[in-house]
Amino acid sequence: MGQARLDHMRICVINTGGTISSIGKPLAPMPAARFAEAVDRLLGPSLTAAMPWARIHFDTGLHFDSPTGTLDSSEVRPEDWCRMAGRILDLHEDFDAFVILHGTDTMDFTAAALPLLLNVFDARGRARAGLAAPVILTGAQLPLFRESAAGLVLNAGSDGFANLCGALEAARLGIAGVTILFDGTLMRGNRALKVSTRDFAAFETPHAAPLARTGMAMPAVSDAPADRARPIDAGLIRAQLDAIRAALDDHPVVELPCVPIQPAGLMAGMIDDLVARGVRGIVLAGFGAGNVPSDRGLTGQAIRRAGAAGVLVVIASRPIRGAVGDFDYAAGAWIAGTGAVPGGDATPVALVAKATILSAAAGHHGWDAAVVRALMARGLAGERG
Repeated sequence: MGQARLDHMRICVINTGGTISSIGKPLAPMPAARFAEAVDRLLGPSLTAAMPWARIHFDTGLHFDSPTGTLDSSEVRPEDWCRMAGRILDLHEDFDAFVILHGTDTMDFTAAALPLLLNVFDARGRARAGLAAPVILTGAQLPLFRESAAGLVLNAGSDGFANLCGALEAARLGIAGVTILFDGTLMRGNRALKVSTRDFAAFETPHAAPLARTGMAMPAVSDAPADRARPIDAGLIRAQLDAIRAALDDHPVVELPCVPIQPAGLMAGMIDDLVARGVRGIVLAGFGAGNVPSDRGLTGQAIRRAGAAGVLVVIASRPIRGAVGDFDYAAGAWIAGTGAVPGGDATPVALVAKATILSAAAGHHGWDAAVVRALMARGLAGERG
């Protein structure tokens, strides 16, 4: 994006729900149209004065399966990732950037999924098409508005206004791809983890430096990646997105945390049970550098049975700053022979989203199990180092 474009931007704000737009007791997200009206009435003049370069539009065309048409993010499912990606595609010709308001519970899942849903890769992981516009997710730990006798009023203690303004300012940087803006920090969406339910700094990227921080101005940090805009080719993206959405029910993916467990064979039994239930991908969140309890060899046998049944098994690391390498420890060396894919420094969240999308997209692209495994083992959209 050239400097002239950054000085006059059309930004679309898509409200999916979450705490930022919640009101009432118990808190629940309000309809997108009511939230948009409140922002226009209570915050519109301030936003216009602070950001004269921005033409901000609050979209109300995205609807989820709920009474209000919005969702608490604990209810967001993979098909809802597709809804969000589809709405961005619907509007991509009309706007220069998108800000997505989202609940914090699963914001990191959505931020990991959208880069794969808005890009198309071939069997070698090379980009064929992709959306070049910035897509920035944000939300809040406290609602932006509260109810009063006079109607909705600004909730003065909320972090929502600062996050909304920060996301709009971040759009001006023109960094293509999916990011999260929270508590003044812009970070790669598919590297992020939710780390707090109490602090305004709710997200971190353990294996990636922030892209930018708010301040007197919002300059990009020196090591922010320079994204090259790929061909948009919305037709290719739309065809893939439709195929993924149609296949999701047949390609569920589950994360299975590793814990010290008894009796013998219980973990192997859980893996076998997941395969029997039709799961197509299992992310095993292992200890440390990806060590998984061998359970006298029973776990390895179950992983091999899963692979023989066409189920993708990926090993992740549970620690926030953990990474899975070459299984250097004797305790985990046996994993290399099971066919499980090491997840590198990708978060378990990113691996679940990636496995879900690649598994559901395989039929559309004609990928076999070996191709899906190879794509899981490499970085496609910056989700792993």
